[in-house]
Amino acid sequence: MITALGFGLMFLIVTLILLRRVSPLVAFVTLPVIACAMAGFTPSEIGKFATDGLKAVAPTATLFIFAILYFGVMRERGLFAPLVNFLLRSTGGKPLAVALVTVAVTAVTHLDGIGAATFLLVIPALLPLYLRLGMPREMLLCLVVLSAGVMNMVPWGGTTARASAVTGIDASQLWIALIPVQAVGLALVLALAAFLGLRAQRSISGDSRVAGGPLPETAQQPDDSRQLSLGHWRYWANLALTLIILACLFTGAFPLFACFMVGLGVALLLNYPSLAEQNQAVLRHASDAMQMALVMLAAGILLGVLAGAGMSDGMAHWMINILPDGSANWLHLIIGAFGVPLGMLFSPDAYYFALLPVIRDVAVAAGVDPAAVAKALLIGENTGFGISPVVPSVYLAIGLAGVELYRHIRYTLLWAWGISLVMLAAAVLLGVVTL
Repeated sequence: MITALGFGLMFLIVTLILLRRVSPLVAFVTLPVIACAMAGFTPSEIGKFATDGLKAVAPTATLFIFAILYFGVMRERGLFAPLVNFLLRSTGGKPLAVALVTVAVTAVTHLDGIGAATFLLVIPALLPLYLRLGMPREMLLCLVVLSAGVMNMVPWGGTTARASAVTGIDASQLWIALIPVQAVGLALVLALAAFLGLRAQRSISGDSRVAGGPLPETAQQPDDSRQLSLGHWRYWANLALTLIILACLFTGAFPLFACFMVGLGVALLLNYPSLAEQNQAVLRHASDAMQMALVMLAAGILLGVLAGAGMSDGMAHWMINILPDGSANWLHLIIGAFGVPLGMLFSPDAYYFALLPVIRDVAVAAGVDPAAVAKALLIGENTGFGISPVVPSVYLAIGLAGVELYRHIRYTLLWAWGISLVMLAAAVLLGVVTL
């Protein structure tokens, strides 16, 4: 019963979000509680599941709130305007070049393997450029999460570390073998960027011809009197403050959420002399911060229920039991091929700590190398981690980009799954994943 409830719950939630039947805030809280009650759990047990889930996402939700407020103030004060102008000059204002730059910048930035850090660095910096050129926000988000997904297999990243812990194989050994597959994946994302960039270029050219030449209205740079010029001392103070925060982010000298909490306080004092101005600045960006933070906290309840009620473990074992006899040698490839949709049902912990051990045991008993099992599941899941409703950093990304979750999934899902399948096929052909 637990297994059936788990599958039914996740399928219903994803479907309702995509069809826009209910808010994610409602789906992530109400449906899991109802499912637990149907399974016979007491209110105190359900409360413990919810509390454990909230504890897991609380740092990320806090980071999200203060990061959104901080970058809102920085955008308002024009911190990214020089970067946008430089990229406009260097790319010639062409969406094709901008799309390719997005992939390159994200791939380099995500070498640290931290999704939240990559989203915080790349999306706020590039979003004004996309808006200036009239390029879709969904396109920026798609290219960022796919580029980060391909690069997410570095040994110091969370997913490879989990796979290493389960299989007992050194994380660096797993990653070194996967480098050629990453190269294939990066080439695929660049090809996608070229396709989407050319499509956006033609669309913008068409709009310009119809309108008589100028870019779409949404692409124009806002005339905001609150923006600072390069010659103003506050601009350089804002830049120095942001660089200090980024240095803490890379070195891990201070928790990420605390960096932005302190940074916001300093930024408000630097940029707005009076208390009334500071309060108004917070209010201007509070709705963006709070709306997605509430959804993220609600997702924490969903994660807590899936783990605490045993639904994740139940779903993992059920999937193994329904596979036909003689499929043991192909099991890791089958699961890897469905890694993207499975990643939308299982949290990373459930995927690697509940599903992977079962797949490993069955496949190894049939003579499959455990390293091949780990690699197949890593390739399958990582590419689509940026669209999963059960990955907290996804809410940070969509909040920074200002894109609703259902729009992000609709725009990116098929691209992510297609790239994942080609990467897995390349891994088999290159001998990285064996039977």
